[in-house]
Amino acid sequence: MRKVIQFAALLGGTVALLLVLRATGRVPFDARQILSVTIFSTFIYGTLLFGEFRLAFAFGGIALLMASNLITVRRFTEAASLDVLVFLIGTFLVIGFLEESRFFEHVVSGIVGRLGPRPQVLLLTLTVIASLASALVGEVTAILFMSGAMLHLTSRYKLQPAPFIIVLVFACNNGSAMSSVGNPIGVLIALKTGLSFVDFLKWAAPTALVVDVAMYVICRWWFAEAFAQFDDAMLRDFEARRRRRAAASASRRRAVESAPAALVMAGGDETAVAVESATGTGGGGAASPLGKDYFTAGDVETVDGLDLRKTYRLCWGLLGLLVALLATHGLTERLLGLHEGTMMVAAALVMGSVVLFIQREKARELVERRVDWWTLAFFMMLFASVGTLEDTRVTRVIADQMKGIGGGQLATVQVIGWATGWLSAFLDNVLAVATFMPIVHDIRAAAAPAQYTSAVYWFMLFGGTFMGNMTIIGSTANIVAVGLLEKRGHGTIRFGYWMKIGLPVSIASMVVATTMLLAMSRLPGAMRMPDLAPPQVQGH
Repeated sequence: MRKVIQFAALLGGTVALLLVLRATGRVPFDARQILSVTIFSTFIYGTLLFGEFRLAFAFGGIALLMASNLITVRRFTEAASLDVLVFLIGTFLVIGFLEESRFFEHVVSGIVGRLGPRPQVLLLTLTVIASLASALVGEVTAILFMSGAMLHLTSRYKLQPAPFIIVLVFACNNGSAMSSVGNPIGVLIALKTGLSFVDFLKWAAPTALVVDVAMYVICRWWFAEAFAQFDDAMLRDFEARRRRRAAASASRRRAVESAPAALVMAGGDETAVAVESATGTGGGGAASPLGKDYFTAGDVETVDGLDLRKTYRLCWGLLGLLVALLATHGLTERLLGLHEGTMMVAAALVMGSVVLFIQREKARELVERRVDWWTLAFFMMLFASVGTLEDTRVTRVIADQMKGIGGGQLATVQVIGWATGWLSAFLDNVLAVATFMPIVHDIRAAAAPAQYTSAVYWFMLFGGTFMGNMTIIGSTANIVAVGLLEKRGHGTIRFGYWMKIGLPVSIASMVVATTMLLAMSRLPGAMRMPDLAPPQVQGH
């Protein structure tokens, strides 16, 4: 009941504010615009207070928009951003196949097992892997398999995993800004602006990497005690292993020396093997911090009877081909004379098709279990609702108000980026970016024929990803990681515990991003961040 009262108060307060702004002439909204903003507000407040029912609010909101004649069925299909949704379906299938093959877990296991007794290098390496993996396969997938590796380590050394999981979540959120496929908001920006996979690597990835460094330094200081405990536990474990190996080696030598000479001469190798078996010293994996049994072969379901080696080669091939197609989609579109974004969507569809052919009779099960239909349905309703704000020219009114702020394009970029970030921290970054996308579109259109800096989209991307680190609900990766900790019996991370480190990390990240964007905007010649031509005005 308390949430219902809060919802009613928020919605009522929004309507009252809109009426006051209209009466005072501060914001010239008409009746249709006020109605569209009111209905859209149900998305925001419903998501904030009743996250488990957000799809119900979405369906109800679209029904109200249609009943109010604010959106038609035809316009709904145009505004629902089906290109984004189809792209996500294709990538869900590929990543789902790799997850079911436990490909990511074995990659992490192999890397961790080769680093040896260097705890700080290990933690830094895991952070870098989390960030890069997020750029390639998405933040949710990355945090799932990276959390699994970290929980295995902390359980082995009997440490509290929360600090290390938080660091990995931060790395995944930061890394998701490096590419157009790391986060749904990257997909949305890429498909709506024509910015390519290579553009993301050129203009977003460097900033994300620098932010990762700043984040790690802050977390290393904040969680200094936890990092020190990890160092001590791992070094003690390796020292104990070294002593056991030394003792076992000495025991083996004594056993061999005490064996009858004739037996040794007759079959020295067999004697050594028998002694190793008796003393428990056999096997070459003792130097690994996790051993060869981190993920056992029996845990992996191979494809069509292929052995593990061939299965992993197949997974590497699928992932590499998907990344290659996405990285070259801009070039392919120019060579073939295709519309911007065509090959980006086609790449996801082609690879999804390949995976379904590989799965054969299990294809239906893969589609049902690995595609997040709940989230995709919510995105569809959200995008359509935002389209109504554009149709009723609400976004144009807001854009005109933002132009009056003064300070030129860079000031507008800062306002939009920080506003997106704060909204992402407490709601949903896709919702935040989808809300501001048409506003930016109108700002660019109003600036015509002059070009507008592309920094506005990069800073909006950074606001949605970097400031998602601020709270437990700031991104899907945060929620997934917290749920995984609870499921494994490690307790619940309190909202305040997370925000105490999330707030400084988010603010520092945005300050670093601002500095990087300013620097790239002022580089000479072709090295300078490019401007964007005015958008094409489409009729509705």
